[in-house]
Amino acid sequence: MISTGVSGLDELLGKGIPRGSRVLYSLEPGVDGQLFMISSLSCSLKKGMSCMVILPNATVDAFRNDAVARCGSRLDLKNAGSIIFLDAIDRERIQKSARTPEAQAREWQARIQKICRENKVDVIFAYFDLLYEDFGLETALKILDAGRSDEKTTIFIEHLNLEGRDLLDRFTSEFSFNLVIAVRSSDRPIPHFTYFSLVHSSWKTSVSRSVPFIISEGRIIPYIPNIVVTGPSQSGKSTFVANATRGSQPADRTGHDRDPVSKAMDFGWLRWRDFDISLHGTPGQDEYDPLIPAALEHAMGVVLVIDATRQDTFVRARQVIDLIERKNLPFIVAANKSDLHGSIAAETIRHKLEIQKTIPVYPIAATRPADVHRVLEALVEYITQYSR
Repeated sequence: MISTGVSGLDELLGKGIPRGSRVLYSLEPGVDGQLFMISSLSCSLKKGMSCMVILPNATVDAFRNDAVARCGSRLDLKNAGSIIFLDAIDRERIQKSARTPEAQAREWQARIQKICRENKVDVIFAYFDLLYEDFGLETALKILDAGRSDEKTTIFIEHLNLEGRDLLDRFTSEFSFNLVIAVRSSDRPIPHFTYFSLVHSSWKTSVSRSVPFIISEGRIIPYIPNIVVTGPSQSGKSTFVANATRGSQPADRTGHDRDPVSKAMDFGWLRWRDFDISLHGTPGQDEYDPLIPAALEHAMGVVLVIDATRQDTFVRARQVIDLIERKNLPFIVAANKSDLHGSIAAETIRHKLEIQKTIPVYPIAATRPADVHRVLEALVEYITQYSR
């Protein structure tokens, strides 16, 4: 197996990538995802594998400087004896010596084939965009396949995807890639986060995940995003958290070894729309207001739970909204107990709470898991602005 070099990703894939696989790292425009390819290269070199790097868009020196800057001391390309490059200078030479695209494609294939044969290359790392631009998708992939004389030769491709899901489907169905990972980011400016999605895996058919990550000290580190459930006292927050989460236990409010924030909060976790998500329910009494900013500090979004039968709590709800808006976080309103007599309509709630029309208000019964999940799905969609 070949390691991706990404903590958590290898575990999702079943300890790594089988030898001989075709792997695609597909990057959305503007996403900082170049470390995925470099991390996989670093792990392959550390295992003593013979690697070829095809980078038609850059010189070797420029690539080395960028890779070391991203990966730090964990990657030593200057002293790596088992790495061979075809770079922008080679591309320029091929274009000068071969006048037609057909002749250039044959020259690329011949060079790759020769290098792989003479150096017994185990893994090919190819930066794909210029090859795609020069030759088109099918011919560019045939050029890279020239290096796969051994069925155990693995190919990693990094590609800036300007064509969306349809292109990913072609890589999977038409060109038989074994692993397709898309690196994406939320469209919202706040909270802005980046995540990778396992679009396809030929050996782990049940895997379908989207995992947010941060980059720290040259490493890609997955993390579990947090959604805060807040609102006035007795609005149904604890019921909402309990019915949202599966297999979790409510927070033990009697523990003495926990910090003040967690002692006062409900907690649960779930997997929703391929994300692992933790839920934190804040207490509703105003004396706990100092805890709410701390809870919101690392949140990706907020569910404001209100009691739709009690307009006397709306002043308190508005105070909580003010706390949320100071953090500039996306939130939606769950109007709980809307199934009971005396509940008021969503538009009336919107008016009473003085919230914008763009903020969703969902009439729910927090005792019904289907209602709770509908709210969470809407919030995740609202945050990411992405539909699978």
